Amino acid sequence: MGYAFLAMMGWCGTKWPGWWRGPRPPQPDPWWWVVGLAGAVGGIVAGTAFTPIIGDAGFFAGALTGFAGGVLVGSIVDGIGGMTNKG
Repeated sequence: MGYAFLAMMGWCGTKWPGWWRGPRPPQPDPWWWVVGLAGAVGGIVAGTAFTPIIGDAGFFAGALTGFAGGVLVGSIVDGIGGMTNKG
């Protein structure tokens, strides 16, 4: 259950602010799900890697760690995808 929570927080770290209310990009990237999946994996990795450091700091610390891992890995994958799409 902890890994599912970290994956969810990592996926949430890959979306742009206000994505649910618009404005939407003109044409969505066909590989948007890869960035979300990478963010989910980044959230799990960050949460697992930093658990010895944050210890039992609480729910919010774990959520923030998973979110930060998702932002980092999702941004890297999105940047790599952006370089390949520019042709």
